[in-house]
Amino acid sequence: MSQFLNDFVVGIDVSSEFSIVAMLAPTGELIRKPFRIDHNPAGFHKLLDILKKEEERLNRKPIYFVESTGIFHLPLFFLKSNDLKGFVLNPLCVHSTKNFDLRKVKNDNKDSEAIARLAKYQDIKVSMMPEPQILALRMMTREYYAVSDMLTEMKNRLCTDLYLLFPGFLDVFSGPFGKTALAVLRSYPSPSALREADTDVLTLLISKASRKGLEWASNKVALLRDCALLASSMPSEFSLLDTKIKFHIDGIEHMQASLNGIGAQIHKMIGSDEFPAEAKRNVELLDEIPGVGFLTAATLIAEIGDFNLFNSPKALTAFFGLDPSVNQSGKFNGDRNKISKRGTRIGRRILFTVAMASIRKTRNGKEINPVLREFYTSKCVSKKKKVALVAVMHKLLHYIFAVLRDQKPFEIKRPEDHQTWRTTKPQPAAA
Repeated sequence: MSQFLNDFVVGIDVSSEFSIVAMLAPTGELIRKPFRIDHNPAGFHKLLDILKKEEERLNRKPIYFVESTGIFHLPLFFLKSNDLKGFVLNPLCVHSTKNFDLRKVKNDNKDSEAIARLAKYQDIKVSMMPEPQILALRMMTREYYAVSDMLTEMKNRLCTDLYLLFPGFLDVFSGPFGKTALAVLRSYPSPSALREADTDVLTLLISKASRKGLEWASNKVALLRDCALLASSMPSEFSLLDTKIKFHIDGIEHMQASLNGIGAQIHKMIGSDEFPAEAKRNVELLDEIPGVGFLTAATLIAEIGDFNLFNSPKALTAFFGLDPSVNQSGKFNGDRNKISKRGTRIGRRILFTVAMASIRKTRNGKEINPVLREFYTSKCVSKKKKVALVAVMHKLLHYIFAVLRDQKPFEIKRPEDHQTWRTTKPQPAAA
């Protein structure tokens, strides 16, 4: 049974420029026809006035519900700032109500009423509006990964052009997108430009950009000359691609500068006095876990939001969409079930990255997390590598839950070490 069965419930169907509002009395009756409010000061004050009048008449404070719509429902934060209680519903839950009526009717009025009735009568999971600082951090971290994806795409395009125009160039430098390689491409964007380049000038350019000696730079110049001669056999029309390469280099440098700026802003947000102290402490705790960096910790906290809403590691696992799906009917019980992927996509991406880092070794052969590496290796005996990696992600979520619950720094312990409390625990005296 829903916990809001006897409440004054308000359902809001949100769009980009306006919303449709439906109100249900504690008895379940529709108070008035669903009405429209524009997303401007006049529309927001109109909604507040209507809600206050109904609150005085019903002697009940309204509780509003909105469907999660990315960013479009965020202007309704003004309701929270006016001491009104609100919750966010998962679109999957709202979408499941479309076939309640036999008639096929789909409009905003019906949708707002469906949201209100779903919240009032169905026992569904709801999310609270996050704190503005956490929401701002979430938007910044997601922007970071969006820009990072665009940067990766631009680098891939540059690689494609270099494969065609400049065969062998990507093998000359250890990093084709490092400062030295980009400096060479900016000054000499085509094989013909490299063939005509002054050897001393090119050597000095590489030496300064790499901060290495002239001998090392001379070896690189020789390799670049060989690549330029090899590329002379390519059609002359391909030389027009040098302009495209310049565009890609400008884009890569601009994207990298934007990425650095977003990262600096994230540090500034978390370090400010206005940022919640509890969330700041949680970021610091997760940052101490091996394989987790500051940006990763900040992203996890931003995606989790209020950790107090999770009462078990299973709840946190379901939130990240790592819980197994179930396929069972009658005597059939499916045994090839994938993870549900019903939670935060960015969160799963971050956990995958942390899992990959946790099972690796450093350059000197030291294991990042020997317990997780051993666990992963044992799983790979009977499971596929990606399945074993998902199991590592499960373990990481249990680590994260324990660290945030106990508010204690992470310590690497083997499974047998966790059982020592059973032997050291004092036993009750026999009667």
